[in-house]
Amino acid sequence: MNMISWSVAVACATAMSVNAQQTDQRYTVSLEPLSQIIHLDGVVQPVNQGTVAAQTSGRVVGLYVDVNDYVKQGAVLLEISAVQQSASLDAAEAQLLSAVAQNNEAQAQLKRYKQLFPKGAISQDQMDSAQARARSAAAAVTSAGANVAQAKESLGYTNISAPYDGIVTKRHVELGETVAPGTPLLSGFGLNLLRVETEIPQRYQGKVQSIDQFDVVSADGIEISPTHFNLFSYADPQSHTFKIRLSLPESIESLAPGMWVKTAFRYGVKQTLVIPESAVVRRGELSSVYRIDNQAQVLNPVRLGQVYGEYVEVLSGLEEGDVIATLALTVEGE
Repeated sequence: MNMISWSVAVACATAMSVNAQQTDQRYTVSLEPLSQIIHLDGVVQPVNQGTVAAQTSGRVVGLYVDVNDYVKQGAVLLEISAVQQSASLDAAEAQLLSAVAQNNEAQAQLKRYKQLFPKGAISQDQMDSAQARARSAAAAVTSAGANVAQAKESLGYTNISAPYDGIVTKRHVELGETVAPGTPLLSGFGLNLLRVETEIPQRYQGKVQSIDQFDVVSADGIEISPTHFNLFSYADPQSHTFKIRLSLPESIESLAPGMWVKTAFRYGVKQTLVIPESAVVRRGELSSVYRIDNQAQVLNPVRLGQVYGEYVEVLSGLEEGDVIATLALTVEGE
């Protein structure tokens, strides 16, 4: 709660500069409209993450990546033996050639019959039979072509490629192992698309209106503006908080999946009494300011709240219109 966005700091600075009664040594206490902010802990997550699995049977004959390797989209990660798949493709292509030859013969015969039929050289039964053979031969070509496409697809399954740019996080198989369809091979996640997942307390859930209310602050102090949010419509039954996911711009180099970040959530504006931090006199756990009373400086106890950059909220002890010394070291009666 001791962090603040630039917008709040600018608001405080602007309010102080336009105060007509303020001098170099004095500050007139007034109500200022300040953003109300809560800071939530969040975790960076990848949008794209998953496990690639085998879609065909065979033995692992090539393993080209390991854990923590960075891979580009389309790069070959793993290779499965393709003897059976290659044989199936050769058989399918041979069947297609045979079907095409039979279809060519059937279509040529049908063409000849169509020329002879009006002359009465062939019977109706022969004509019907030729038409049936032509249709059957054409269907056989279509079926054989589908078998070739399926065999090529199966052969393609022997080369496992990266679905997106990312990092390999786990290897589930070793070189030489036999795999079957559904066997997990490699796990990983993408780095280009990231999001922050955090939890909104129940009392603030209804105040979430737009993405402009959020800022993500990395561990090194870099502020990042999310692009959009996804607020879950149900609460956690144990913590009674609502999960929210904040999507980040692409390719944020300062963040990586698993990192801990702070999320600033501005839930409203409040008229707040603020004074300069330099005006506060702290003695142990007690806080005071020098209030100007008939040109004299009187030590006045105050109860302070949230810190806003170089300013601090006053919960009690001062009222709007009070004048205080802006420097805590100002000597009484100066």
